[in-house]
Amino acid sequence: MGKLSASGIAYWAVVLFSWQAAAQQATPVPVVGVQAGIDPWTGQRPARQNINDLYLLGGPQWDLYILALAALQDANEDDELSYFGISGIHGTPHRAWNGVEQVPGGSKSGYCPHGDILFPTWHRAYVLLFEQTLVSHAVRIAKLYPSSRSPTYQAAAQVLRQPFWDWASQPALPVAVTIAHVTVTGPEGPVTIRNPLYNYGFRRKSDVKDLGFGQNTTLRCPGTDGNNATESDRRMANVASHLKTQVWDVFARTKTFEDMTFDSHGGASFENPHGLVHNEVGCGNTMGNIDHSAFDPIFMLHHCNVDRLVALWQAINPSGPMFTTVHPSTGQFGTAPGTNLTADSPLKPFFAEEGGFLTSNMVSDIRKLGYTYPEIDDWSTTPENLERLVRSRINTMYGETSSNLDAGPTQRRGQRNRYSPPARTRQYYVAEIQVNRSEIVRPSAVNLVLDGVIVGRMSLLEMPRTGLASASVPLRDLVVGNRSVTDMAASEAISLLQQRLEMEIRLSDGAEISVDTVPSLELEIQGMTYVPSLSADRFPRFGGATRRPVAVHKVVGPIG
Repeated sequence: MGKLSASGIAYWAVVLFSWQAAAQQATPVPVVGVQAGIDPWTGQRPARQNINDLYLLGGPQWDLYILALAALQDANEDDELSYFGISGIHGTPHRAWNGVEQVPGGSKSGYCPHGDILFPTWHRAYVLLFEQTLVSHAVRIAKLYPSSRSPTYQAAAQVLRQPFWDWASQPALPVAVTIAHVTVTGPEGPVTIRNPLYNYGFRRKSDVKDLGFGQNTTLRCPGTDGNNATESDRRMANVASHLKTQVWDVFARTKTFEDMTFDSHGGASFENPHGLVHNEVGCGNTMGNIDHSAFDPIFMLHHCNVDRLVALWQAINPSGPMFTTVHPSTGQFGTAPGTNLTADSPLKPFFAEEGGFLTSNMVSDIRKLGYTYPEIDDWSTTPENLERLVRSRINTMYGETSSNLDAGPTQRRGQRNRYSPPARTRQYYVAEIQVNRSEIVRPSAVNLVLDGVIVGRMSLLEMPRTGLASASVPLRDLVVGNRSVTDMAASEAISLLQQRLEMEIRLSDGAEISVDTVPSLELEIQGMTYVPSLSADRFPRFGGATRRPVAVHKVVGPIG
């Protein structure tokens, strides 16, 4: 068994791909996803797989994923369809991609619209571009296998899609991203190469300097080997319960697309737990810097999962428009601040096949984009049954009754599993946090602390730099003494939280910022009744909210 660099194993793929990339870049590159491939088990469009499942299963699809990613990373950095070129769309190097120039008034940043209503749909198009480029490499590599194996590998290439990391139910780093070298079966047999999921190494010293990196490779938590997975796992374990409860809360309580979309809108959204992962998985290094984060190979696994959560939400909320209101942009390289955004606004710099830019409406339906997710088999049942099936899967993965649910094959195939939680009315509390981004050092986290224990978190990424940021932090699992707040009367619980809940602001390195320096920081407790569902495929029924402001207290002493 030989041991080669990723450059060696990928050289031939890069050569074969270069002519096509050059031809494509003569005109705008359309983003269409991967339209080829039929899953042999379902006869439908292939599913994006959980990275842990793809790694454990191994075989041709895993081999091609690693070899294609290595080839993509080894492509010439001047090629806009190289790993460097595609990663640079998100943040640095702050230059035109696909011929889309900076607009007058556009900010010195990348194209990514964090804090904007276009956050989920822009990243959906971004993952599509990465996926179609990755699979193009896989298709060409598959043809290089000997005739005895080439048909199998060519079939695997057709169904390959970008995998995801479900950090809300599996918060530990995927094993596949923690090992420096990996052995796969290449066209000439087993070969050990540098693991392209471990990090990305910049090819030119000038890029490292120009992009503001302090080292030649992407970095997560520093360690003797360059990536300390143990420290990453420790940090992710600290936020695991917050990720899980926030994700479930979005599914259970939001009813409009913009409510679940972004963290400038108020209320529960997927952008806040998404930001927690950015800040924690890399100890504030590459993933914690939005300008640099897309260069870390774990970025696409992370954002593919964000897209998966959005797709699951769409499956249980199939009616209604994408957006029901208009929101001003925070401003990016291709969009001026204050631009009114709608579902028909351009997702720059991504072009549609028929010309013009993609829009949110154009990427709203994953059935037209060439992929699905394991939980969404929308071809096998009615929309109503699909809603029930997906809700059941959401409750199993993220709900408070997940330990009572049977996640076996029968339940996963759609049987309406039943359990018996208390049917009496209980209380449900959330903490609503709001702050003006310009007043606070970022990236950072606003922590809610009760009796020395962090009970909730709001993440703040480096960008956007202005505007309001908000988060709805569920206090579902909060226990005071030996009593759950869900069992307390609203007056008692809210009074207790008003008196004892404290706040702190911490940077990624643990340094604390005084809350006294952030006058816009506000905290409100909302209490509402809810009646647990008697069926695994339903969510609780929530009553109207009682709102009580809470004075912003500074944490005194060490916290756990």
